[in-house]
Amino acid sequence: MYQIFTETKLDDTLSTLSIKALLLETLSKMVSNQQTNTAKNPTWVAEIKAILNDQFSETLSLDYLSKTANIHPVHLSRDFPKYFNSGLGTYIRKLRIQKSLELIAQKNLDLTTIAFDCGFSDQSHFTRCFREFNGINPSAYRKILFS
Repeated sequence: MYQIFTETKLDDTLSTLSIKALLLETLSKMVSNQQTNTAKNPTWVAEIKAILNDQFSETLSLDYLSKTANIHPVHLSRDFPKYFNSGLGTYIRKLRIQKSLELIAQKNLDLTTIAFDCGFSDQSHFTRCFREFNGINPSAYRKILFS
C-alpha cells in the first residue's frame, strides 16, 4: 500500500514538473517571437508611434503622418493595423483615453477641460469614446476613484 501511494505521489510530481517545463518553454518561444517581430518592424512604425504618442491631442491626418514618416498614405493606411492592432483613428482615441485616465485622477480638472486637453472636439464625444473603451462613463469612473 505504501509503495502505491509513493508511486502515485511521484507520478503527480513528475506530471506537475512536466507541465511547468512545457509552460516555460511555450512562454519562452512567445517572448522570442515577439522580439523577432519587433525587430522586423519597418522604421516608419517607430516614427509613427513616436509622433502619435507626442502629438495625440492634435488633429493628425493620414497625409501629415505619411509625409512625416516618408511613406505613401495608402501603404500607411493599409499596413497600420498590422503593426498597431487597430486602425489609425481607433489607436489615436485609445491614446487620448489613456491620457484622460491620468487627468481624471486630478480633482481640480472638470471633464470638459480634460476632453479638450486630450484632443476631443467636445465632452459628449469624449464621454462616448471613454464609455466604449472602459465600459463606464468618465464621471462614474471619477466617483469610483474618489469614493
